[in-house]
Amino acid sequence: MFVKNHPVKKNILLLFLIPVLLLLFACGQDDTGIPRKKNSADSREEDNDSDEEKKGRYYYSHLKLSLTDSGYDIFNPTEGSVYDSRYGPSMVLTGEESIDAWFSYPADGNELDWISYIHSDDAGKTWSDEKVVLSSTPNSKDALSVCDPDVFYYKGYYYIGYTSTMIVSKEGYCNSIFLARSGNPGGPYEKWNGKGWGGAPEPLIYYDGLWNGWGCGEPSFVVMDDVLYIYSTKDAYSEELERITTTEVHTADLSDENWPAALTFAGYAAVRTDTDTEKEADAEYVYSSCDSWDVAYVEEAEKFIAVCTNRRLSDDSCLLYYESNDGIYFERVSEVNRNVCCGAHNCGLLTDRYGHIDKDAPVLIGYAYAGENGSDWGTWATRLAPVEIRITDEPDRSEEGMENLKIGITYKKRVSDVWPVFVTADSLVKRVNRYAPDIPLSYGWIDTNKALHEADVKDISFRDYDKRTVSIKNGTITPLRDGMTYVTIEYEGLYRQICLCVMPDASNGAYSLSDIQSFYSPVERYAVSLSSPYAVSIRPLIRYADYSMEELDLEGLTKYGVTFTTENPSLCEVRSDGLITPLSPGETTVIVNSEAGFRYNVKVEISE
Repeated sequence: MFVKNHPVKKNILLLFLIPVLLLLFACGQDDTGIPRKKNSADSREEDNDSDEEKKGRYYYSHLKLSLTDSGYDIFNPTEGSVYDSRYGPSMVLTGEESIDAWFSYPADGNELDWISYIHSDDAGKTWSDEKVVLSSTPNSKDALSVCDPDVFYYKGYYYIGYTSTMIVSKEGYCNSIFLARSGNPGGPYEKWNGKGWGGAPEPLIYYDGLWNGWGCGEPSFVVMDDVLYIYSTKDAYSEELERITTTEVHTADLSDENWPAALTFAGYAAVRTDTDTEKEADAEYVYSSCDSWDVAYVEEAEKFIAVCTNRRLSDDSCLLYYESNDGIYFERVSEVNRNVCCGAHNCGLLTDRYGHIDKDAPVLIGYAYAGENGSDWGTWATRLAPVEIRITDEPDRSEEGMENLKIGITYKKRVSDVWPVFVTADSLVKRVNRYAPDIPLSYGWIDTNKALHEADVKDISFRDYDKRTVSIKNGTITPLRDGMTYVTIEYEGLYRQICLCVMPDASNGAYSLSDIQSFYSPVERYAVSLSSPYAVSIRPLIRYADYSMEELDLEGLTKYGVTFTTENPSLCEVRSDGLITPLSPGETTVIVNSEAGFRYNVKVEISE
């Protein structure tokens, strides 16, 4: 728990070979075999002499990041607790000493993580009470978790990107990136639904890789004028089932009101696949469990900087940082070991609301850590440390090979001064018969010790629901017609969504709740590149008669007898497991059938 008035204070050697013919493609490649787009750092050598004057004075210089001291813990887990942590901090400087901060917060077991918020008016010396400001929308595409927050501000709104998935059975695989926004940093937030804001969330960036991949997530944002740079982890597999980890870059034109639906893939910022153990001796740098990036723009140097951890959660973990002139292609600079606690992971820099670092602004880095010999999974401390960023003529790698801080984490006593952190209901998805007199629900609030307290229904307010499906008066919810609606409940400034499903009368046995009601695509089209290292696969979505939904993995495809037929097999083939094999550039349609008689068509676009 964040205690009030407590001092406070987030390689590659690819395992596969890209065919030599890919070298002929116009996009080009770096020495890893991963394709790079033109106008990235690879094309800097092609700049005309006339472009030299456009380059800043530090274009050929480098960044040096160091921790000036070891910092201090801003969170310590409670003695005897499990899954007690605050990781992946997003920290925004909104004034000379005003800081907003968001963290991944362990949920109550119905979901894996929520996102919490705190605020400081004195540069982090004291903080407001913590509260949960974002949670999953039950029975939706982010149903399992919301975590890995990053926040930016643009024209009146705080936008928060986060990682989530709906595949509970696979322990969090197939993650995608989602987005929510609010006029206030502490919420309430409304989620991007694919066409606008509010209701059931749709991914900002959908993971379309193989079902056994971790997916894409852990977003980081930088705003440059009206252009948004989006950095995200992509951890998936090639067609040969070889694992690849990169940081992808997308961009968006923020002047377009519909920008979340119009992202442009800009390229791979870096490849961070674990180094083959048999090739470590010959590797320029050894990557091992290299985790999510947090990216910022250093205004004085006119360069982007990205920070992460390598050898995460281990006794020899380190901070690792990269730099870039164009925000697309990044080069590794060095490790940071001095003043870094061992067992570090998921770090974040303090920036302004646009992801920038001003030369006169304080710079902090936050990260979670397990300490020497490690702590139980999900039980970590969180630390803030002051950072210095200097400009050097050559990359300074003097800290590589240094020892980090071999210290354990400190636990705190269970506190008695508690306050409401979140609101909840006894059932996040409630199904009732159409002719039920009312919908029985009870409500509660969760305190700083994760204890649940009963809340009087008179203190609960209800908003953002379909008044044709249910009526809510004085806390009594009455079904009106068959259908599903989300309801936002509010208690003392805390908000969360619940899902109400009004079912038709099934007493005559006319249908089963497990009957398939719809069989459909998660996306309008699949974009497949002949030069992409990643495999793309089709995973249909199913909506059942009880309004529950499922994204089909390999077992699900077999269970429902799903088949894939390509209208133009000269352009691509689709295997029985849904994997798309691109053959030639062009556009075709894939027909997806099930033994139950359901089918849909989806477009597949193949590029070079």
